[in-house]
Amino acid sequence: MTVLVERFPRWVESVELLPASARFTALRQAAEGVGGTLEPAAALDLVAYAVGRDGGFIFEALCAAVSVYDPSFAASPSDLEPHLVASAALARALENDNLTASIVAAAILSAEFAGLYAPVAELPQLARAAQARRFGSLRERVSMPRLELESLFKNMPSFAANGWRASEAVDRLANATKLLAEQLDGILGGLAQRFEARSDAADEELDVLWWAFAAQGSASTAPDPHDGLLRAGLELADRHRFKAEIPTAREILRRVLGARGEEEYVLADAIAAAAGRVELDPSPAGPLFPILTSNAAWVALAGENDWVAAAARLGVDPTIRRPGYEIAAQTMRELLLVRASG
Repeated sequence: MTVLVERFPRWVESVELLPASARFTALRQAAEGVGGTLEPAAALDLVAYAVGRDGGFIFEALCAAVSVYDPSFAASPSDLEPHLVASAALARALENDNLTASIVAAAILSAEFAGLYAPVAELPQLARAAQARRFGSLRERVSMPRLELESLFKNMPSFAANGWRASEAVDRLANATKLLAEQLDGILGGLAQRFEARSDAADEELDVLWWAFAAQGSASTAPDPHDGLLRAGLELADRHRFKAEIPTAREILRRVLGARGEEEYVLADAIAAAAGRVELDPSPAGPLFPILTSNAAWVALAGENDWVAAAARLGVDPTIRRPGYEIAAQTMRELLLVRASG
């Protein structure tokens, strides 16, 4: 059972659709199909449209998906129905344990930081739950899979049987041996990947803990009250082995930044304080990357007064106020998002 079976009826109450109606079924099936097959390359555009940005090809894809089940469906990009389908598709995508789910979760939380929300208010909650599941799945115990030998023994020749022929017996033995080798190759290959992932996960935790231990307090004693916010986010992002935010990142950054992390700052001031001292990754410009977009605008205009207006033209508001640890966490999140979708 997917999340849509349980929650979709409640999500579409705002458009007054009955669960038994053909339109309701078409919207839900479209969301199921789009979310279940969503690729990383389209994830950011789907999140952007869900939180109110321009739809472009994503809007057209959503309409086409609904039209498969309801040929009479027609909508404009600003209508609520396609935004609900986009939001529901994101909720469905978050149920997968893959790179797409990690990108969707980070993008939804980036939108939340920027003050952008989809019609489905639960998406940030579902995004954090998806990150926690991903974190846990990478650290699960590696159990030994069962080797199915019954079919192999059925194919083994009986050399003591009456009338057996050597050529047929050799062929059956070769086929049985090949089947066993293929099973072993698949099992050992899968085990190697899982052991490697779990080893990387353990190394990631050690790297993060050692960094937090060494960095704790240093950011809180920096001369500039804004200094250290973006740097802490960059350093924590660099210690991630996987392209998914660890669920405790915000709490770790709160401890690292100390009392300074609890204070609120204007984003533009934090960007200006880090300019020239913290080198951040380039990223696509837009509202899902408020830190990196603002930083790129500051760098491009060398900190002149109109850099804030330049960022605003790209859909980012550098005048928003956020706690210091949230700015640090968002820096980390955007860097991981760029590296995951690049």
